[in-house]
Amino acid sequence: MEKKNRILGGAGEKVLLTGNEAIARGCLEAGVVVATAYPGTPATTIMEKLGEVAPELGFHAELSVNEAVAFEVAAGAAMAGVRSLMATKMLGVNLIADPLTVISVTGVRAGLVIVTADDPQQFSSQNAEDTRFFGMLAKVPVLEPMDGQEAKDMARYAFELSEELELPVFLRITPRICHSSFPVEFGEVRRPKRNGKFVRDPKRFVMISTYSRPRQKLLNEKIIRARSIADTNPWNRSFNFQNGMMVDPGKVYNTFGIIASGMTFPYVQEVLEVTKVNAKVLKLATTYPLPENLITEFLREMDQVLIVEENDGVTELLTRALAQRKRLNVRIMGKDEGLIPMSGELNPDIVGDAMEKLFGIKFREDLTEAYLKAEKELVSQRVPALCAGCPHRSSYYSIREALRRKGRGGSIMGDRGCYNQGAYEPLEGIDSCICMGASIAMASGISHSGTNEPVLSVIGDGTFYHSGIPSLLNAVHNRSNIVSLIFDNSITAMTGHQMNPGTGINLMGESTGFANLKKIVQACGVERVQVISAFDTKKLIEAVMEEIDQPGPSVIISRAPCALVVERNIRKRKMEMYRAEVDLEKCIGCKACMKKIGCPAFGWSNEPKPHLEILPHCNGCGLCVETCPFGAISVPGKPDDALGISVKHREVKS
Repeated sequence: MEKKNRILGGAGEKVLLTGNEAIARGCLEAGVVVATAYPGTPATTIMEKLGEVAPELGFHAELSVNEAVAFEVAAGAAMAGVRSLMATKMLGVNLIADPLTVISVTGVRAGLVIVTADDPQQFSSQNAEDTRFFGMLAKVPVLEPMDGQEAKDMARYAFELSEELELPVFLRITPRICHSSFPVEFGEVRRPKRNGKFVRDPKRFVMISTYSRPRQKLLNEKIIRARSIADTNPWNRSFNFQNGMMVDPGKVYNTFGIIASGMTFPYVQEVLEVTKVNAKVLKLATTYPLPENLITEFLREMDQVLIVEENDGVTELLTRALAQRKRLNVRIMGKDEGLIPMSGELNPDIVGDAMEKLFGIKFREDLTEAYLKAEKELVSQRVPALCAGCPHRSSYYSIREALRRKGRGGSIMGDRGCYNQGAYEPLEGIDSCICMGASIAMASGISHSGTNEPVLSVIGDGTFYHSGIPSLLNAVHNRSNIVSLIFDNSITAMTGHQMNPGTGINLMGESTGFANLKKIVQACGVERVQVISAFDTKKLIEAVMEEIDQPGPSVIISRAPCALVVERNIRKRKMEMYRAEVDLEKCIGCKACMKKIGCPAFGWSNEPKPHLEILPHCNGCGLCVETCPFGAISVPGKPDDALGISVKHREVKS
């Protein structure tokens, strides 16, 4: 029996959902017609859940080739008069900045909601940027829920607000909202009305300078109107805490205030209940534009106010400016005073530390301290690694071995994807990792710097489709002397094995054409292109050594399926899984295998003598066989002429 998608259900049902699932449900209740995304943790599952139900409910859901395309598809649908969603992590907002700042000027004809997942602790991101600044830049409202129920309800409301203002609207979340589970009560699902029609209006949608100037004034008027709407937003509420209890606002008078937004409100609530500090708390759901009248009245009653927010001090900055403009005599505190950290994710302990600094009342308990100590000493010491049997390990080993044999040094520019886990010892496979698609362009820059060393770049197939193609075109056009390796595992693996143009299937399960990597590379003008099995280390090493001696850009496509997909298919088809074995008589305990490739399926035993031990999650890729100098490792049953993934494994891919 097929399991029912949790975001489906009748009005009035209460279901335990993650924040991402709650947002997906809110979009169904809003009657979304077009939903787009590029997968990015922690927001990925929003579109996955919508994709599962899109064919049944009759709306369009897609994983676009990158975030800019995803936003432009959603914006086009909103221009045609249907409700549209674009979901991304905050780094994807960088890519949509160009169209976003213009679409806010043109406005939209139906709701256009951008769900953006900020990552203040950088759990899966290379920076911790704050989307609220993009709201300010584009003059687009920003909403922030504090739990799953608000996430669902605000997702639905965001479409209504977007249509009232004819502006895109940000719904800003963080990993604690995305991945935590909450009880969520369902409303009615609104059937999508897929009846879009684009009505020509060149003075509105053709953004040449003569047409855009008058609309800029209109945009300014809209954001002022949004400020007034925020003053009456029902999720902006104040609460009084007296002796650890939430009490009727009319019964007490507090002169110490706290302004909290999104997920930080529950932290504040927990701290006030434990410390019994008396305070009036303003919970904000609209963090741009701020509800100025509401905040002004709140500040008038206060002697001092603590701003509790994650990422940058955006609310603190805007509140200080508002207090100065209104000539209010109130001390505003937060990140500038060092009470709230400038970076990182907040939690009750951090908020409690701020209260201790202000009032000398301790929040942390011994149990909390023990937990934090254990987390620091045990959990954080684990080093991320490529999976056992990952083809990228073989590719990195081959690249490093080729450079070692050449003896000329060399730089390897990395990119974004699961293959960046190869940065750690012993592989140390990349020397940079900046952003999606940067590897080829940065390698080009190094090649033009006058270096005498080989310059290489590595990029995954999904990332190449995302933003690597323009960089490769540029490298050809400007005759960059680089070798680019495309790690082709035919899936977008790091964010959960989503489809990409090379998978032959889209988010809604429809069969599509296969993007042909080799032909795309050749169409970019690259004359030297080789396609090699990632586990054929001999050929891969020879190819890298050959290409770094050739002028001009060349490309090597290192191809093998993701190890997790292979294992999943083998189990599904009940096929035999080959596993490596160690010959104790030949193994001398030199640890060359660990020092060269460091597979997580490696263990160690001292009985009856020191030797390599193969752990159960080995999938028999065979790379360790190639690296053992004493021939102590083998993969029984695997054909001698098959390096890496065996014949049976390759059958799974075909």
